[in-house]
Amino acid sequence: MRDHLYLFLFMIEFSTGCILSNELQIIEITGYTGGSVVLPCSCAHPQSTAKTFTWQFFGNGERWIPVFEDEKYSGRRVLFNQSSPQNLSLLISGLRMEDEGYYKCVTEQYTSIQSIHLTVKGCNLVQNTEATIEVTGYAGGSVVLPCSCSELLTKPEQIRWVYFVENTFKEIYPNEKTERHKNRVKLLNQTSPGNLSLHISALTAEDEGYYYCSVSSQKVSYRLQTVSYRLRVEVTLGTEKPHIHTSISLSTHQPSHQTQELEPPQQPHHTPQCVFILLGVILSVLLLALLAFTYWRCRGGRNVKKVTRDEEELNREQDVMDDVTYSAVVHVKTAATPAHIERDLAEHTEYAPIKFKR
Repeated sequence: MRDHLYLFLFMIEFSTGCILSNELQIIEITGYTGGSVVLPCSCAHPQSTAKTFTWQFFGNGERWIPVFEDEKYSGRRVLFNQSSPQNLSLLISGLRMEDEGYYKCVTEQYTSIQSIHLTVKGCNLVQNTEATIEVTGYAGGSVVLPCSCSELLTKPEQIRWVYFVENTFKEIYPNEKTERHKNRVKLLNQTSPGNLSLHISALTAEDEGYYYCSVSSQKVSYRLQTVSYRLRVEVTLGTEKPHIHTSISLSTHQPSHQTQELEPPQQPHHTPQCVFILLGVILSVLLLALLAFTYWRCRGGRNVKKVTRDEEELNREQDVMDDVTYSAVVHVKTAATPAHIERDLAEHTEYAPIKFKR
């Protein structure tokens, strides 16, 4: 009797078809733009299968629209019932902001309904969109212009990097429309959808100017977010800097998008090497002249001192000569003949010096 009762209940459940496991409940699910999401729906009994079922979307506030009849889901929807008949879940890839809304899984002429509310988070830029960010790089190196979504799992529906030059905006990512940036720009991190930072390599002075990172959403209408950057490139002769961005600062200056003229890059002043060589030669000549003059003065002083000493010695000898008086001493021999006295006096006269003090 009991076996018959179980068989009767099974036949009743099987005849009613698939009863959904979360019937009459609203499930909250969150997804990110550019990503994928699975909307769960399955039969409560593992042996039951749904003869017919459908997914419907109620997003515009007007009516329920079959998902498989809406062209906006074309190429982005996948069902799992082919591999598992009890699994009626729906996979939606490449999420957009317009995918946000209410979905319901319906079986056998509305005999069972499961409702899901899908929230889609878009990209909100972290940087201050009202200020211009100053970034400095070095010629020959590379630089990163930072731009990212607040949710790194979020991939914006549209991302563009543009460069303002010659009073026009030229796209450099994803389409490189300027020759000067060709093959030198790329997004910094391809593995993180929310990292939109731009990497520029082989910097030159011509890369100076204004750059703009913009993202947009197609929910209801385009919602554009933009961050502006002022890139300055410092040029050092004979020196190349490695990959680095040295300084990032915020400026409240907003350039005019119509008539903005970029200032030409200022080249640092460098003194030619020949000037230093010329200064060295002049200093060497002046030093040699100073040494020669000093030597000449010293030698002339010695000669003057020698002449002075000679003059002093001559003066002293003259004084000595002046102080000497000669006196004649006559030796007289009394026994000599008088006739010979006068002649002999001259012969026997001697002179003796006499010194006296003045």
